[in-house]
Amino acid sequence: MATLIHSADILDFNPVPNPQSVIPGARVDNQGEVLTRYHPKVGEMKFRSLLFPHMHVMNLHWTSQEDVILYDSTPVDTININFHMAGRLDTTFEGLSHELNMRPGRHNLVFSPEGGDINRVAANDSLEMFHISLDKAFFADIIGCDDHWSERVQQNLLYNRPFSGITGTANTTPLMQSLIRDVKQCRQTGAIRNLMTQSKMLELLALQIEQFRGPQQMGTISAADKDKLFQLKYFLDTHFLEEFSLAELSRICLLNEFKVKKGFKELFGTTVFGYLRNLRMDYAEQLLLDASRSVEEVSDMLGYEHAHHFSVAFKKYRGVNPSAIKSKRIPAR
Repeated sequence: MATLIHSADILDFNPVPNPQSVIPGARVDNQGEVLTRYHPKVGEMKFRSLLFPHMHVMNLHWTSQEDVILYDSTPVDTININFHMAGRLDTTFEGLSHELNMRPGRHNLVFSPEGGDINRVAANDSLEMFHISLDKAFFADIIGCDDHWSERVQQNLLYNRPFSGITGTANTTPLMQSLIRDVKQCRQTGAIRNLMTQSKMLELLALQIEQFRGPQQMGTISAADKDKLFQLKYFLDTHFLEEFSLAELSRICLLNEFKVKKGFKELFGTTVFGYLRNLRMDYAEQLLLDASRSVEEVSDMLGYEHAHHFSVAFKKYRGVNPSAIKSKRIPAR
C-alpha cells in the first residue's frame, strides 16, 4: 500500500521554496547551498535552489523509503520543466489526458494551472530531478508566436488551459546535459553565478522548444487560408503607401499573425513587408522617371522623414542611387 501525502507537507520547507514557485520582483540572494530534509514517510530529500525574479531553478535528490503517492492541489501559475536525471517518476496532471512517465535522460514542459498533479514513486528508488519554473508572462514574452507550436502555447496561456510541450516526454540531448552540468558544477558566486545560471537556463529552454517544434512542415496552407492571403495581396496592391502593423494586416484578412507571416511567404516567396517594400520601390522608380519630381519629393511621397534614408533603401533594392534613375543613366526595369 503506497503512502499518500500532500506535497506541501514535504516541499514547503523554509527557506526552500516550492519547486513550482516563482516570485516576481524577489530579491536575488542565492547562497547555492545544498539543504537536506528528512521526512519519516518519504525519506531523505536534498535541495539546491536558486531563485530569480522570473525563474526558479532547483536540483532535487530524493531517496524514498516506501511506495509514495505525492499529490498537490495547489493552483499553479508557472511553466514547469523537469529534466529527469535518475530514478522513475510517473506523473499525471489535471487537464492532461496523457501521463508523463519520467525516466533518466528524458524531459518535459507542463502548464497545469489548476494543480492536482499526482506523482508516484516506488520504494527505495533514488530520484534526481533538475527542475525549472518560469513566470507565465515572462515565458509568453520570450517564446514569441512565429510557428505552430508557439501559437498553440500562446493560445493555451491566454485562456489558462493546461498543456504539455509534447505528448509524453523528449530525449535530453548531450548539449542539454552539458548546460545542466555547467549550472550544477558552477564554482562562481554572487552576481556572476546568477547571470550564468539564467543565461544557461534560457539556452536550455531554447533547445527544448526547438526539439518540441520538430521539423517545420511546408505546403500546409488550406484553400480557405490561401483565398484570404490572395485577398490580402490584392489589398496591399492598392494600399501600399499606407503603414500597417502585422496585427492590423491580420485583422484585415481574418487570419492570425502566424499564418499571415508564414503563409504569405510560403505562397508568394516573400514576406508581407518585403512585398510592401517592393511595391513602394517600384512605384518610386516610376515617380523618379517623371522629370517634374525631385528625389526629395519622391522620398516625401513614400513617407520617408529624410531623403537620405530613402536613397539608402532604394539603392539596397535597385542597386543604384535614385539620382541615377532620375538622370536616366540607368534604364527603368
